[in-house]
Amino acid sequence: MANENIEQDRKEILRLHNIWMRANVGFDLDGMREAFVGGDRFQGFNLNGHTYAQRAEWERLWTHLRGVMEILPATDEKILRLEVRGDAAWLAFESVIPVRAIAGAQAKSSGIELPTDTVSIKFRGSEVFVREDDGGKPAWKMWHCHFSPCAPANEPRPGF
Repeated sequence: MANENIEQDRKEILRLHNIWMRANVGFDLDGMREAFVGGDRFQGFNLNGHTYAQRAEWERLWTHLRGVMEILPATDEKILRLEVRGDAAWLAFESVIPVRAIAGAQAKSSGIELPTDTVSIKFRGSEVFVREDDGGKPAWKMWHCHFSPCAPANEPRPGF
């Protein structure tokens, strides 16, 4: 029975992760809200290098980004690890997102200016899930995420 429950938990966490990944295309606020815990419980480190302290801040970011850039569906996703321990879980993955600036928009963050031609960014992410929504009910939600660019494929890892 315990293994069956863990498998159900894994399926639900992957479902939320996939909703989140699809929500990035078009900055779908409803999809993001389904994946993230609400209120002030969520915290995330965006690929732009900035920290967002709650879901409402991420919503504000996406409202802004809709006018400056487009994200196409992610490709080459590889789940590196998914661990479930009771009412907490974490997922680590790598993926590629094609992005482009909207012509005439100022799409610059962390010193990087996006071109209007589509560029692919290989990145990695980690997500923390807790089986509790913002109302205290037992439902899996993402409480934290952290995204950062991957090192170039041809760059040797220091120490190896």
